Amino acid sequence: MNQISTVERPRRREYSAEFKASVLEQSRRPGASLAGVALAHGINPNMVHRWIREERQRRELAELQRGAAAFLPVQLPQVPVTQPSPLPRVVPPVDPSDVGQDIRIEIERAGAKVTVTWPLQSARNCGIWLREWLR
Repeated sequence: MNQISTVERPRRREYSAEFKASVLEQSRRPGASLAGVALAHGINPNMVHRWIREERQRRELAELQRGAAAFLPVQLPQVPVTQPSPLPRVVPPVDPSDVGQDIRIEIERAGAKVTVTWPLQSARNCGIWLREWLR
């Protein structure tokens, strides 16, 4: 069942660059209604919105291209690589009599030594504090 249509599809209207520029210029005027400008020229307001969006994209692309052309390589001075500071060392309690009463943590870092004593009853809070401190 082949049907051949004798009705020709309407073609899309094409507008010149000068016409688009004129419509966009009129729509930028103070107090101008974009819909009013579009209707005055016999076009749909959505078409004017599309032209505004396309113009903005062209400007942004041109700015990006100008910025890319202005790229200059920068020579950075050679900086000697130093060894990162070692991770803090957690030393377990030494005195067996302390076991079961308090949590005692000794932390050495960059030549400094910190000792923290925490009640065993709040061991969970000690773990949370230590995790945050070691970040």
